[in-house]
Amino acid sequence: MVRSAASILGLLVVALAAWSAWAEEANPGAPAPPAPLGLGPGPAAAEAAFHERLKEVRLIEIRNLRGGDPKAFQEGREKILAIEDSSAVGPLVHVLYGPNERYRGLLVEALGRHARRGSAVARAYLQEIAVGDSSAGHRRRAVESLREASSSSAPPATERMLAHLALDEVAVLRDRAASALAALDEKRAVWLLVERLVTPEYKLVGAEVVDYSMMLDIRAQVVGVPVFRQAQIQAAGPGGVATATIDLPQVDIVDFATTIAMTGRHVGPEYERIEVRHPEILKALKQLTGKDFGYDLTTWRRWLQTRPEEIPAWEPIRFKAEGKPVRETE
Repeated sequence: MVRSAASILGLLVVALAAWSAWAEEANPGAPAPPAPLGLGPGPAAAEAAFHERLKEVRLIEIRNLRGGDPKAFQEGREKILAIEDSSAVGPLVHVLYGPNERYRGLLVEALGRHARRGSAVARAYLQEIAVGDSSAGHRRRAVESLREASSSSAPPATERMLAHLALDEVAVLRDRAASALAALDEKRAVWLLVERLVTPEYKLVGAEVVDYSMMLDIRAQVVGVPVFRQAQIQAAGPGGVATATIDLPQVDIVDFATTIAMTGRHVGPEYERIEVRHPEILKALKQLTGKDFGYDLTTWRRWLQTRPEEIPAWEPIRFKAEGKPVRETE
């Protein structure tokens, strides 16, 4: 359940990235709005087209897909697959991508058709499904759809999967991206795969416990408010005895002493730096290169430096926020 929720969240994130490409298809030349469904201002034409398609797809879902009747579901499937306008890609994802596996299977099928017709947004969603969906079957069909949408002049779209391999901190998502890239024979991934073959990580191995105690011995004197009392004094003089009255100050002083005991405990985690080997990454490397140097990074890197003809030279890529790769020289 957690994995499924994470997959849904990941696809919603990529919806923001793919929206700009969809807007370009629906309204060429117009500045792309940041997000669908009123999440930000955008061209009126693109917004209207999105909501019209969203209404159409939602009605099909309510009337044909939701009830569970196989015949009605088949009719709804045919209606969904009959939509050829690429502006429907965003609404299709919005309605069909969720916990219902039948819906997601239908979505992959529909996205595959749009991808074959040249939709960049559909290819972006298929890449995200190939990496983030909780169903192995859906991930496999997404990869197959990307392969079917390619041609000799247009290789399979892989930029988002390369981004997952390069940037994702979750090992299972990197493994899925590696498997998908190997299935699509994306040899540009070899350099990244070598760097992800063995990764340094930190493992919690214990805790340092420190107990301490402290004794405070406090001593003080409390001085009261001074008061005055009158006293008579006498002094003998040449003419007799003189008597006078004077004010004498009086202050009460109280001694104060106490002892305070303070104890505590501090627990600090202890981590150990370890190297984690990734079998799925190694499997993808062997599939793409035909070589097997195991987890020996030095040998892999030395082999890459020989510039084997079948492996493209390393080209650093910077991934923009909307997910479109651009070369560092731009």
